[in-house]
Amino acid sequence: MFYLAIVFEILFMISPFALHFYSAYGPMLNVLHRSPSTSWLTQFFLPHFSETSSPLLNSLPGLGGVLMAAGAVLFLAGAVPIYWAKLRRRGAVTGGLYRIVRHPQYVGLAVVGLGTILVWPRFIALITYVTMLFLYAVVARWEEERCLARFGESYRAYQAKTGMFLPQSLSTRLPRIRPTSASKRAIIGVRIYAAVMAATVILGFRLLDYSLSRVLALYTEDTVVLSTARLTDQELKAAYRVAITDAGVRETLGAAGPAKFVVHVVPLAWHLPDLPIEVLHKSGGHHVPEDFDRRYYKLLFTKARTHKADATGRDIVKTAYGRDPIVLVKVDVSAAKVTGVEVAPRHVYWGDISTPMF
Repeated sequence: MFYLAIVFEILFMISPFALHFYSAYGPMLNVLHRSPSTSWLTQFFLPHFSETSSPLLNSLPGLGGVLMAAGAVLFLAGAVPIYWAKLRRRGAVTGGLYRIVRHPQYVGLAVVGLGTILVWPRFIALITYVTMLFLYAVVARWEEERCLARFGESYRAYQAKTGMFLPQSLSTRLPRIRPTSASKRAIIGVRIYAAVMAATVILGFRLLDYSLSRVLALYTEDTVVLSTARLTDQELKAAYRVAITDAGVRETLGAAGPAKFVVHVVPLAWHLPDLPIEVLHKSGGHHVPEDFDRRYYKLLFTKARTHKADATGRDIVKTAYGRDPIVLVKVDVSAAKVTGVEVAPRHVYWGDISTPMF
């Protein structure tokens, strides 16, 4: 019964984080695509597999991986002493990380969540992350009320010398609102949550615009050509021109009917599992060598899934919630010829799930 209680306690504690994590990646995201009012939630507001002209944007996925690992270590460092003390019946834990903050486990999960956003920067993940942080603030206060009831003045003295989520030296500098009644605290909390959420979504759209301005692309009335690698304008135009002037490719695109097209230009040596290009899945995630042969490329022509049929130019990317592959074209730009035309896989290796556009 003791171990069962611990399992349920852990499940309760990590539930807000699980809500955030599973919002970032999974087949259930396709449910949101059914309505134009919710399809934007699955879109990425930062680059995922495209290299940009911004070193900062290019470094974010790697930073996200580091944060996820560091947050997991911090979470375990906070969890082990707690459950060891429960097992040994040693009372409240106030040493180690708990000398600095009262809830290092939640801080660890918040760091993992931030890393998750940088790796899978979806709007829905951003929203659930902010929600997770507010939920942990509520759960932490509830836990501290239980500790006060159990340990009394000793725990109150512990509260006075430690911060809840940040060290005391930083916590004392933050503004505090302490209404007298619980109902007023709840009303103020809801208002703060709504304001922070609105600001977060606005920031997400600003980051989306900035990211698209840093991705090399060609825009026309009905077509967007996106480069996943850092090519020059001339290299991107040359690869697209070789592919689009092929009679077979034009015939295939014409058979797709009126559509908004998104074309991904990928170095032939690159492997990107988030695009429906590869028939066979290779382990290890993205394979994007910087010293690729700049003569050979593969171009994925897709039909954008969008609820906005009149979108043009950059708005095609901003409103697209998915893609339907049409044809995969391999080109040799040095010889100005198409070296292969293949039927593109219907979807990525993991199935028909929401993957990033850039």
